[in-house]
Amino acid sequence: MVVSAVTFDVYSALFDTVSGLAAAAAAPLSRRGSKEDPRAVARSWRSKHAESLLIANALDREPAGNRAAIERSARFALRLLTPPLDDGEMAALVEAWERLPPWPETVEVLTAVRARPITVASLSNGDEVMQRRLLATLPVPFDTIISTEGGRFKPHPSVYAKTLQVLGVRPEELLHVAGSATDAMGATAAGITTLWINRTDEPVLDPRYAPAFQGSDLHSVVRVLESPA
Repeated sequence: MVVSAVTFDVYSALFDTVSGLAAAAAAPLSRRGSKEDPRAVARSWRSKHAESLLIANALDREPAGNRAAIERSARFALRLLTPPLDDGEMAALVEAWERLPPWPETVEVLTAVRARPITVASLSNGDEVMQRRLLATLPVPFDTIISTEGGRFKPHPSVYAKTLQVLGVRPEELLHVAGSATDAMGATAAGITTLWINRTDEPVLDPRYAPAFQGSDLHSVVRVLESPA
């Protein structure tokens, strides 16, 4: 497959967000002797964060920002704690998004993609500073970091239009590696060739926006790039 650029979702495709958030949530849970499962809390936190961004898109209001969505969803996921989260604990939870563990194959695959004569960029919901700090934990550089700061969030069409403009490519010249179903459908609806890293083998919700490719891990990125045009 011949493309000019590859964009990677950050928080689902490249990093194991749930494991990272579970580790962060374990500390305040343990301090209070809570019996709640940190992974269940992390899944709730992640789900409510995504829901907050979708609501912001749907209401067409000036977005409050990704950091506010992270804090709001963390308070929701840990709402049963007594006493409630203090400011220091909240700061630590937000900072956890900048120290997430990569998937086991992330560095290997990024290195292989970097060896090709194409632009490698990130495309993720959130502010640029948080993305840069997280991506700096990887030993592989990115040419461009595309954030949704100050605008709508994926899967809003404007995000993908902005991406094409920033990279200076046509939809068919870009391969987007999505980490979530909503991102995969949004990119596909924008006409972008999309690979969904579908680690849990979810069915496609709307066949009209089914991505061109699916894979169970990031090794599928290399397979797609090596496939015939």
